Amino acid sequence: MPTPTLPSRYGRARGAVIAIGAVIALAAGQLGAAAAAVPFDRGIDDACEESAQDADHFVDVDATHTHATAINCLWAYGIVQGQVADDGFAYSPGSDVTREQMASFIAAMIDQLPNEVYALPGADAEPDFTDAAEISSAHAANVDRLQQAGIISGYGDGTFRPGVSIDRAQMATFIAQAIERVIDDELMRAEGEPFEDVSGTHQANIEKLTQLGIVQGQTRTTYGPHAPTSRAQMATMVARSLDYFVFEGLLEPVAFAPTTAPSTLGITDVDTGVHEDFDRVTFTLEGDDALAGWNVRYVDEAVADGSGESVDVAGEAILEVTLTGMALPPDLEEDLWDDERIVADGEGIVEIVNFSVFEGEQQIFVGTTGINGFSVDRLSDPQRVFVDVDHDS
Repeated sequence: MPTPTLPSRYGRARGAVIAIGAVIALAAGQLGAAAAAVPFDRGIDDACEESAQDADHFVDVDATHTHATAINCLWAYGIVQGQVADDGFAYSPGSDVTREQMASFIAAMIDQLPNEVYALPGADAEPDFTDAAEISSAHAANVDRLQQAGIISGYGDGTFRPGVSIDRAQMATFIAQAIERVIDDELMRAEGEPFEDVSGTHQANIEKLTQLGIVQGQTRTTYGPHAPTSRAQMATMVARSLDYFVFEGLLEPVAFAPTTAPSTLGITDVDTGVHEDFDRVTFTLEGDDALAGWNVRYVDEAVADGSGESVDVAGEAILEVTLTGMALPPDLEEDLWDDERIVADGEGIVEIVNFSVFEGEQQIFVGTTGINGFSVDRLSDPQRVFVDVDHDS
């Protein structure tokens, strides 16, 4: 795939952001420490559409929770899965994040990016820390990858201390270092000293993430650098970092919608169309009155979720379309679409590859002319899910 265009939307080198609050204060002649405390109030709307923010997957994350939208968003991206609970899946939003868990959060965040933007090294062996044997097998590979990339390092005695809770200051440093590695540039620091309780080793990185709006204070003038980072807070920091990547043109956000019933639908027809600025592929669905869900994103390789089998897909980029609420063919009376491939040869869409149905999800790969913008929506009577892919990268 060609290297995507990576535009700067902040008027200087990648990683810089206009300090919106400071600009307003300057215009009023009132620039001061309080005005610089939150120069950019970043949300997560660029990275997470409303249906992703409202996913409502975890039984212990109420919709009114401060960090619910970010937690739901990370589930839509596949960054967090949670643990099996009696009545569903639990996220444990109030639990502290350990240093090894932090490594997996950050590695999964970076893994959302196309390889042409940035790719972490593969896991080599055991991480190079004297206490590597204490790192959980669930996180060891990610610790190793981040260590190879120079994003994380251990303590002066050679330890990593994987089970130690990470505080808000350390968390800011790890995220700032991850972003700087991705953009290959140094982030700007916020003007002045936004927080009166921040100094020392992590001050610069806290101020860099404050400038981007990725971290915000506990109050207007305090950050709470020594407070532990909860899993809920970590989700918001990661979601805001994804938002930064999307805003900078480094990442196309995932398109997500939930299904209303499991394993009840099938694809009966697939059509392609060429429009002035985009190409469209439309999937016609039959079964019952349930609404299909979807998870659509760019991937670097077409790999089956169940078997790990890979398949060739024509084009310069691959859009993975996963439709949820799908039944296996023997469970449906309708004549289902069974073409292996459809050649589209358009300016946005090149090919559609029908791959597999596994655990209620039908996986389809769309070869495109590049990492182009895309959108997903639904039509009714009959139910149709359509994916529009822009012509321009």
